[in-house]
Amino acid sequence: MHDREPAADALPYAEVTDDGYAVRAAETFTVREFGPALLLSGDCPRCRHPVTFPVVDHVYRHGSAIPPGDPGYRTVLCTCDAEHPGRPAGPAGCGAYWTLRLEART
Repeated sequence: MHDREPAADALPYAEVTDDGYAVRAAETFTVREFGPALLLSGDCPRCRHPVTFPVVDHVYRHGSAIPPGDPGYRTVLCTCDAEHPGRPAGPAGCGAYWTLRLEART
């Protein structure tokens, strides 16, 4: 994955957030139950590459109910597989992050 040269116009890695990231993700991401987790999927609001981010059962428990007292806010990270110049070894993504509020279904 990191053995190729990134495209000349590749967005550089930067650990950044913006209020618009959460707005775009809330409007476009899909949510799917996957065993004891939820999978949030969509295009990263910064780099526009596809990402899938799991939210595990200690956050979203049986029956898709948020535990009592939990406000439901979760930080989501870009986990795309695309090349981003300057990305440190180890992490995936472009460095973008944003906060979404998950709500229980009724």
